[in-house]
Order: sequence, then structure tokens, then C-alpha cells
Amino acid sequence: MSDTRFDSESEHILFIGDPNLGDEGYRLFSVFFPDAKKLIWKKGADKTGVRRALRSQAWLFTVSFYSDFIFSSRDFDFLGLPLNIHPALPVLRGIGHDHVPLIEGHEEHGSTLHFINRPSGKNVDPESDVDSGRIVRVRKRKLDPNATYGDIRMLNQQIALEMLAALCEQMHSWGCVETARRELNAEAEANNLSWAERYISISTLTKMLEELKMSDSDHRVFIREPRFT
Repeated sequence: MSDTRFDSESEHILFIGDPNLGDEGYRLFSVFFPDAKKLIWKKGADKTGVRRALRSQAWLFTVSFYSDFIFSSRDFDFLGLPLNIHPALPVLRGIGHDHVPLIEGHEEHGSTLHFINRPSGKNVDPESDVDSGRIVRVRKRKLDPNATYGDIRMLNQQIALEMLAALCEQMHSWGCVETARRELNAEAEANNLSWAERYISISTLTKMLEELKMSDSDHRVFIREPRFT
């Protein structure tokens, strides 16, 4: 795609979300980009239809929001400028953003905006490829020591939506992929943030929860109802 300018009527913009927050995220996104394409993928579901839609055209930029969808190397030929809003701070790569901060007693929680890297090989290696792209910014808050799973989940979603709103406003004002890339890279350079080496997989999180369940079945990570309103 030779013309990398975009505006509110651009059809070559892609939003990818999940069933938990994707529709709400897209409602916000569509205020700025009403003609953008929306793809919602449920973790564990077949990816064939999503990949077919994703590869149906070349996109100017792609925003992956609160999503577990992992892009293959081939997908990157279509994504344009690929950005992700990860619902955790850089200390937490992978999954468990609503669990691990409670299990380990983190003092802060939040979201991370980062570029998405093309996989280093033909096949995706989650431990090296996922949540590894250059970090642009984080949005964080203090984590109440009494917060439950329900609380941190609700709060993480609020922070992710706030981060999405700020990004949308910026992208709309820049109106050009090259300008967006330059400005986001400059911010990343200034912030100089890096990811933790540890990657949390499903098996790792499952083991953590099983061990905690045996020692403290009443731990706040098992309380699904939020205490904060």
C-alpha cells in the first residue's frame, strides 16, 4: 500500500480483540475510525476464519487489544504498523495478568503499549517472540493489598481502555503511518523500558494456582467478585 495516510474514513485499519473486552474496545476505537475492520477471536477457537479476514488486504496499521491472538510470521505481511495493548506491566509477559500480581504480591499493575515483533523463526516461540516488541509506554496504578481477582480484572480492563483511548486520539491526529511510527519510536526511546525475561505460560500459571490452592484455598486470587466499586 503506497499511500500510508489515514483518516476517520479509512477502511484499511484493523482492530483485533477478544470476547471479554473486544466489543467495548471497538466501540471506543470506532469513534475515531468508524470504518475500521473488527475481528474478535476467542482463545482456543479455530483461527482459520480470522486469518482469512486478516490476510484479505494490506492494513495501514493493526491494533491488537486485550487479545491472546498470536500472529504468525506470514500474518506480518498484512498488518502494516502492528501495535498491541497488553493488559499487564512489562514485568509480566504471557498470561496471568489478573492472577500473578495477586499471587506474588505486586505493588503495581497496569497495561503496556508496545510494537509487535515478527517471529524470529518460521514458527512462533512464545517464550522469545510473545510480548517482546519494543515498549512504547506503560500505564500503571498502585495495587491495593486487599484486591481480589475480580478487582484486578476490572481495574486492568479500565486501564487498558484508557490506554486505547489515548492511542486512538494520537493515531487520529497523526494521520500517517510514518509519523505514528516515528513518534511512537521516539517515546519508546525516551522511556527506555524493557520486558522481564520470564514468560508465564498456561502450564506455569496452572501450577502456581494449584500449589496456592493447596496451601491457601481462601486466597484473594480465588475470589471472583470485586470488592471495589
